[in-house]
Amino acid sequence: MRKLLIAGCLLALSSMAAGSAQAQENRGFEVSGTYQFLRFNPGNGADGINCQGGSGSGGAYLTSRLGIIGEFGACKTTGLPSGVSAHQLNYLFGPRMYFPTSRGRVFPFVQALFGGSQISTSISGFGSASDSAFAMALGGGADITLSKHVSLRAAQFDYLYTHFGGEGQNNFRIQSGIVYRFGR
Repeated sequence: MRKLLIAGCLLALSSMAAGSAQAQENRGFEVSGTYQFLRFNPGNGADGINCQGGSGSGGAYLTSRLGIIGEFGACKTTGLPSGVSAHQLNYLFGPRMYFPTSRGRVFPFVQALFGGSQISTSISGFGSASDSAFAMALGGGADITLSKHVSLRAAQFDYLYTHFGGEGQNNFRIQSGIVYRFGR
């Protein structure tokens, strides 16, 4: 898992360096901060649980449409009994493709991000435990331009696959927030 994270970071850094070395119109960088809602489905007949938190991402754009994204998110599980807490962290990397529309203000996108996820749980008086696993997010959304450098990430919907305990989990994630762009 650590090797996958290192490879993703190196890929993102190399693409940022390549993008800055070849300055061209519509190439640039973006950073975003979003609210994140995750519906985690543990599998094996267990009920799904809600997890709410935030996410941040950074991206380097090789063209006006294609970028390499690194995304880090964390959420806290809600609705657990008193004395029990759980958190989930995601670190994902991959390509994002924008599709400009004729209106000019709305920019839909699709993405395929790969990386890892970590779940930590604790029970008062019993201690804590954590587990890490492969994760991937496939989805898309739309950004609405507010000014030259600021956009609203109106909605981002992702199918988030994780693989904890030898079983695959099919999760749903939605995000919304602010995007700041440099040089785009």
